[in-house]
Amino acid sequence: MKKWLFCFWCLSFSAYAQKKDSLLRVLEKASADTNKVSVLYELGRAFWLQGNDSLARMYCDQSVGLAQKLHYPRGEAKARLQLVRIENEYLTDLKTAYAHLDATLKIAKSIADKSLEGQVYFRRAQLYESFFEKQAEVKPLFEKALQLFIETNDKVWQGSVYAEMAVLLISGGKYAEAIDLMLKARRLQEETNDLMALRSTIPNLGSFYGEMGRYDNALACFKEAEVIAQKLNDERLRAYVFSRRADIFEKQGKYNEALASFQEAAKIYQISNATQWLPRAYGRIGGTYLLLKDYKKALHYTHLADSLYRSQVDSNEALDHVAQINFGKIYLADKQYNRVVSYAQKGMEWASGSEPPLRKEMAEYHRQLAEAYEALNQPEKSLYHLQQYKAESDSILNNEALQKITVSSMTYEFEKNQQVDKLRIQTLENEKLTQTRNILFGLALLGLLGLAIVIWSNRRLKSKNEQLKNKNREIEEALFKGQKIERKRVASELHDNLNTKLAAVRWHLEAMQAEDFTPFNQKIHHRLLEMANDVYADVRLISHNMLPAELETHGLVSALQKLVEKLNVNTKTEFHLIANANQTRPSSQVEHELYSIALELVNNVLKHAQATEVWISLSQTEAQLMLTVSDNGVGMPTEMQNEGMGMRNLKSRVETLKGEMKIESAVNQGTKISIEVLL
Repeated sequence: MKKWLFCFWCLSFSAYAQKKDSLLRVLEKASADTNKVSVLYELGRAFWLQGNDSLARMYCDQSVGLAQKLHYPRGEAKARLQLVRIENEYLTDLKTAYAHLDATLKIAKSIADKSLEGQVYFRRAQLYESFFEKQAEVKPLFEKALQLFIETNDKVWQGSVYAEMAVLLISGGKYAEAIDLMLKARRLQEETNDLMALRSTIPNLGSFYGEMGRYDNALACFKEAEVIAQKLNDERLRAYVFSRRADIFEKQGKYNEALASFQEAAKIYQISNATQWLPRAYGRIGGTYLLLKDYKKALHYTHLADSLYRSQVDSNEALDHVAQINFGKIYLADKQYNRVVSYAQKGMEWASGSEPPLRKEMAEYHRQLAEAYEALNQPEKSLYHLQQYKAESDSILNNEALQKITVSSMTYEFEKNQQVDKLRIQTLENEKLTQTRNILFGLALLGLLGLAIVIWSNRRLKSKNEQLKNKNREIEEALFKGQKIERKRVASELHDNLNTKLAAVRWHLEAMQAEDFTPFNQKIHHRLLEMANDVYADVRLISHNMLPAELETHGLVSALQKLVEKLNVNTKTEFHLIANANQTRPSSQVEHELYSIALELVNNVLKHAQATEVWISLSQTEAQLMLTVSDNGVGMPTEMQNEGMGMRNLKSRVETLKGEMKIESAVNQGTKISIEVLL
């Protein structure tokens, strides 16, 4: 995201609008003065836009040398900053780039040029963006530059800073805020009609829209960028547009078209030897071959991208996430899961340590680790990374972000239309009254159209939200069915296998000739027999309560009645049930959850309450269902109401039903726990 100011020299030629042969003719006739410094600088920029970086460096170096001889500090500073901009494409000679920045900062302070000083901080921040160890310094440098541009009312450079800060927000997964900043940058740059700034802002805005699935907006931006590239004869911008369109094709499942677009971008980068972008193009080609399931070519281009990036980037720490992610996907397909873990963990370390964290890359690394650990039979790690992947994905893309982006886009369009309307009014204010009325009528229609767009957008968002609710409902029902099947299986296992074996143990104990034992051994035998009977009874009770037949066939009231009967037989505490047997049955999920809650509450009473009587009440109205369990025991201490696995389980089950739980308790006056669920 690199944008730069350009100047008009005395002959009123601007570099981006002149072909290089015209500039060369001017150079032949130019004398060794400040005008020639400007011509050399503009030639360097023209060759840079066309991808000929060798000639670009040569003319910029000549511009620096001549400016130093003429003691022309502003010309020297411009050429040095252009050399830094070229180096930012390669990152092979950072020492020289930093030297140019240091010299330019010294010039800016000596001539008290705050705008030039801000440009130095801006370019340094752009260099630091590419390196892990410098990430923490990037945002402060941009903020420092922005403050200087605000002080000098430099709208072009304010827009450039906003655009770069939007890139930082995108890296952190904050798409709505990023697009809002990018639209703000575009407004400022359009006010000054700065094509050199817009050449970066518009295509990057398209990229942001593409990431959010707004493909029509993205393609519109790329079309505008293509026009700018043609006006500026900018091959680098053409390559960028090819790459971004390829992203859209990938998301639309048009993999062959995506591959062709990425290959066109790579050709342009090869010609210009753009070190920073060529490895990424190779990595994206490898990723497309992955989607086409051509793993051999995918691995070839990914190795090519990784080796080229590492060999040419001048940094102690270097990692290309495109290649790193590709390696993980390839080795997942090849079932080399330990290698997947190695690549994904290293990528995760870099992505999470970046400032801001790279949310999109982190989500992909979590996904790869979840799959790899599942294949390696490490379910706990797999579940952890799956949860992290879902959390990162949800933070990147959600309805609220889409709504914010829609509002930002519409605000930008509306403000842009307002500016156009103001210009029209200024130019037509002296015309006839009928023309003024026509303009006002057109504005009214435009307002109605805007209102119609807002209404349509809101309806579309409501439809999407309804689809998401239906999907969540389907997921919840599938989860409940799975739990129900698992309960049946476990209950069957307990009853058919474990209970049978316990019965066999009990029979063997009863078959022993205890009268032949010593008194001590007879006591032990008697105790073992009692314990076997207790365990046998407990297992039968557990297997029955996991999925009681009464709950399935006759409903919650019948199941609670059966539970009370068993409790009154097997315990010293007297249980009472207060319920209407003819009340309407709720959904199967609500019945199962409330039955589990009742079991948990009864278990708590038997363990802790020391109660002699317990009342279980189930009441129902048209709007809600209430389950109450009360006792005459010792009461529940305050600390126990918020701690303990049992209380946490209860609260979790109540939250699943979107209900409320109330606890009333006093020392030696019993406890009353009520659960209310809306029907």
